[in-house]
Amino acid sequence: MTSQTYGELQYGWEKAYQEQGEQPLWQEEPIPVIPEAVAELRKREVRSVVDLGCGDGRNLAALVDAGLNALGVDIAPTGLAHARRVIRQRAFLLRADATQLPLIDASVDAVTCFDVFGQIQDPSHLIAEARRIVAADGLFVTNAFTIEDETYGEGEEIARHTFAYKDTLFRFYEEDEIRALFSEWDIHELRRVAWDDPPHGDFRPYRHRHDNWVVFATPRS
Repeated sequence: MTSQTYGELQYGWEKAYQEQGEQPLWQEEPIPVIPEAVAELRKREVRSVVDLGCGDGRNLAALVDAGLNALGVDIAPTGLAHARRVIRQRAFLLRADATQLPLIDASVDAVTCFDVFGQIQDPSHLIAEARRIVAADGLFVTNAFTIEDETYGEGEEIARHTFAYKDTLFRFYEEDEIRALFSEWDIHELRRVAWDDPPHGDFRPYRHRHDNWVVFATPRS
């Protein structure tokens, strides 16, 4: 068992961003689930969206490009500094814990959260906060690593489907775990999507294939 706590591993992303300097930690393009998410947001005539765990802003930028009024939230200041350069004052950026947001209840049309569930041990508090801030008929879109992901098993196993890797946490999910997390939501779509990722600097310096659950859900009344 690693001597690092889950909290320390969560903040390991700040270290990862700092080690990259001016270079982005991830590729510049948004993850492949973004076009489908944007299409659904447009279909629902969403105007305002909060992107939880926006990191360096690559996915947030795609939401802004789609004409949405967006707020990007992240806990890592260096990641947000990268996002500021990407976004160029086209969206609001907020440094905050995604489980304790300074936003009023039911104040946004949609919440997105991309590539975050895999970096926290228990996303239930984040999901509860998303439900609090999203409108009654609002949409939550997220993704999470499946246990078929190519990076599964890298690092030190610290809990079931959970690994400490380079001072960060990687959590993988079975389908029943995802459904349990959204037991108080109506799941409109839950499916698997896979894609190939390029190397990420020294953090993961080789191509790898990610396998994800993608979730579209609305609060259950």
